[in-house]
Amino acid sequence: MTKLYIGIDIGTSSVKLGLYDSSLNLKDLFQKKYSYCDLKDGKKEIDPSIWFQLVKEGIKKLFKEKNPLDTIVAIGTTGQMHTAVFLDKDGKSVRPAILWNDTRTKETIPALKNTLLRIKQCENAKIVSTGSPLSNLIWVEKNEPSNFKKIKHFLMPVDYIVYRLTGKYSTDYCDASTSSMFDFDKNQWSREIVDTFSIDFNILPDIHSSNYVVGDIKDEVVKQLGLPKGIKVIEGTGDNAATALANSDSHTETPLISLGTSGVVVIPDQNNNFKKVGKNIVFSPQENHFQLLTQGTVQAGASLNNWWLTNILHTDKIDQEQNAISEKLLGNNDVLFFPHVNGEKTLFSNPNLRGSFVNLSLETQRENMYLAILEGVAFGLKELFDEITDRNSYRYIRIVGGGANSKLWLKIIANIFGIEIRKSNCSREAIDGAVLLAISGVNEKCLSKDKNDAIVNPSKNLTSKYAQRYEHYLKMISVMTKEQF
Repeated sequence: MTKLYIGIDIGTSSVKLGLYDSSLNLKDLFQKKYSYCDLKDGKKEIDPSIWFQLVKEGIKKLFKEKNPLDTIVAIGTTGQMHTAVFLDKDGKSVRPAILWNDTRTKETIPALKNTLLRIKQCENAKIVSTGSPLSNLIWVEKNEPSNFKKIKHFLMPVDYIVYRLTGKYSTDYCDASTSSMFDFDKNQWSREIVDTFSIDFNILPDIHSSNYVVGDIKDEVVKQLGLPKGIKVIEGTGDNAATALANSDSHTETPLISLGTSGVVVIPDQNNNFKKVGKNIVFSPQENHFQLLTQGTVQAGASLNNWWLTNILHTDKIDQEQNAISEKLLGNNDVLFFPHVNGEKTLFSNPNLRGSFVNLSLETQRENMYLAILEGVAFGLKELFDEITDRNSYRYIRIVGGGANSKLWLKIIANIFGIEIRKSNCSREAIDGAVLLAISGVNEKCLSKDKNDAIVNPSKNLTSKYAQRYEHYLKMISVMTKEQF
């Protein structure tokens, strides 16, 4: 009998469930979009029970016809990071969850950073921002005191799904370390931070490795879904850590770029050297094994490509538009694009930054503007990469995400970075990482074989041209970040 595993990914706009075997072959897939409440003043919220309803629907659909229930061994989870879920003593939502991309706290962040610096919490001071769990907890305390008093459990989305499946409150080191409430010296919650901001320490969940078996699916859910007893639920981890795990190879310190809705740079470090720039994530894929992942983000990544095509050009013909960009234009485009259209957290800590085209003329064509967008995102990722990493000896960079399907974009990135780019011919996403955690969590081995990579090498001539364009981009950055209209 083939052992099967369920992967769950709680995305920002959709919930995805996949059924996999131990070779990481996808047997069946369920995905459904949902909408969150996009309110005024940057507020973005959702009733977290929507996620669980979609998870239940997905499990039912996966096993409605051809997939036997008694083959399920374990469930692994991943999803959006930082989003804050507030539960009462009975595990019911006190108020809607506040999403990671919520900006309601932007006016309070400077004071929050200063307080954290005063109590010598430098790493937490560096990473706290709008959407951070700590800043949103404090917002509820100040603006909804009656709700704040009701909070008895504080979780992130992955933790919430695990709780609804098992009835147990827990989290992993990845989500805990990015909450701005973590003690990086002791790898545990920081009592000093919690006490400073008058937060009840008891609302914080226990921290485990990401492949920890939290428990079996509880009887109530077993009966609702008609599942067999004994299915294990694994702790899981945040989507960026899960993506890094799914795309790791024998070169364990290979940098990763995830070109999805946002553009994310992830630098693994087996020696656990904290970087001055970027969010240092403590990742524990298994017990007593820790690895530092340093992450930086361009808030708008491949979403800029979608914005340009859908909202501006009103077309879905991506291949046609990219094929219209002449090879001769690469490295010779006079138009520059400032990609931080919805703020920036890592390099400039400014949620109010907005995007711009620079150096437009009467000769500017749509091809110049489209190419400038693709180049602008690549330049933004390059700047992040250079600021985060303290070495330049990487053999190659691995790239994943929807934007990586563009051969043109891969060529641009390879030549702007001046380094070999590799993309797996077998796409591995965060949900694959969740399944890997499920497999290892029940002491099984993943039998997946390495797939061949598509390799994009930079050319000396084009790399030289893009090096000059990058200098122009950096000059533009120095202007754009000083004053925004």
